[in-house]
Amino acid sequence: MIKDFKPSERVTKVEYELLFYVDAGGGFAFPCDEDGNVQLDKMNPYAQENYKYCMENPEKFPYWFNHKHKNSWTYREPASGICNCGERIQLTNDYCGACECPNCGQWWNLSGDELNPPERWEDYGDVIDYEY
Repeated sequence: MIKDFKPSERVTKVEYELLFYVDAGGGFAFPCDEDGNVQLDKMNPYAQENYKYCMENPEKFPYWFNHKHKNSWTYREPASGICNCGERIQLTNDYCGACECPNCGQWWNLSGDELNPPERWEDYGDVIDYEY
């Protein structure tokens, strides 16, 4: 069994941005917090200049000037755990519900159970044995 197993979980991310639209085809967007505050110190100098320009020229943005927009999305974070070699790996469905540790080559299923490599798996093919 894999060590420090962390089950798969659903994660929702939320980000905000200030939008300055020139028209339907273009404009500027700057990351901000929930209250619309832009963190200039986390932006590169060109983005800082663009933000300053937008704030000093509201008439150039007739559609949306300083409009805060919320983006949110949900995704599934795969299960993970620590392999026998010490590497933390994500348990993803890379091949038939299993994955291989990139460090040591050990195979794991999505529940963190140790597996033989696929070449040692038995193939039952399409054999169906019905008894009447």
